[in-house]
Amino acid sequence: MRLILLGTPGAGKGEQATRLSKKFGIPHISTGELLRGEMDEGTPVGCRISGFVNKGELVSDDITQAILEVRLQEADCFPGFILDGFPRNLNQAEFLKKALRRMDTRVDVVLNIEVSDSTVVERLTNRNRKDDSPETIRHRLKIYRNVTAPLVDYYDTAGILKRINGDSSLEKVTKRILSSLGQTI
Repeated sequence: MRLILLGTPGAGKGEQATRLSKKFGIPHISTGELLRGEMDEGTPVGCRISGFVNKGELVSDDITQAILEVRLQEADCFPGFILDGFPRNLNQAEFLKKALRRMDTRVDVVLNIEVSDSTVVERLTNRNRKDDSPETIRHRLKIYRNVTAPLVDYYDTAGILKRINGDSSLEKVTKRILSSLGQTI
């Protein structure tokens, strides 16, 4: 199974991806974690990434795509994967479609975890990460609406989008996701 998780920052994509990864035995690939890994290692690419993150901006497509394509070619991704944080825009969605076509595969399902803005602010301010100040959160929500939200229509038109109400406990959201996939816990 090849899944994409969409939703605003703080929608719970990471936690749900971790749970689904365990359930299906496929890797959870978080572009955020891949990018933070580059920053933590202090690589030249990591320094470039830090410049974007410190301003609350999205990392450039070229950087994100290059890092992700290498990861998708690793052996543990052959049976399937869960993408968390990618694609973030229509350009990345087209890139992913072409990259997967080169690998002779495709995305099976896109889950859009939908939550209210108040839930987003509450969840993110409680995470205590340096890139989660209230001002940065508002900026990231604005970017999400302008840049990432069009992916919902893109994947809905492709017939592979499922909308999930994420304004509940982690357990309830997991049950909703599994139900939408025809699975149980």
